[in-house]
Amino acid sequence: MRSTSARAEIEVAVDPLHAFTAFTAEIDQWWVPGPINYFRADVATGMEIEPGLGGRVLEHRDPHPALVIAEVIDWQPGRLLKLRGIVDDTETEIRFDPTVAGTRIRVHQYLLPGGTEAFLFWPNVLGWLIPYVEPSPSKGK
Repeated sequence: MRSTSARAEIEVAVDPLHAFTAFTAEIDQWWVPGPINYFRADVATGMEIEPGLGGRVLEHRDPHPALVIAEVIDWQPGRLLKLRGIVDDTETEIRFDPTVAGTRIRVHQYLLPGGTEAFLFWPNVLGWLIPYVEPSPSKGK
């Protein structure tokens, strides 16, 4: 049986607003480029999440127009980001919950009722955010 949902969870040592900002406004800084990490890796040049309700998740592709991957359907900085897939039939809910040590980021991506296509990639990529936001001795934070 094919999976119809995926979950991923990480904890980072920054506050929820910082984690949300890094996840959204800085996605191009932590998204790892590679041949299987884009829909069109042969022309992809980066990722972007446009801020606010109605914003889009874009895969930039030079010299071609950006590929719209998803639309922002809920935008609550430091709390919640919800995306509706354009390239597939999923919704993705990303929660930013405060913890004693920082923020727990929980992602749940699921196939919508009646949908047929689900690219359930978040469990493979969410961990890329950790080294980007966390202080390390070499970063001097």
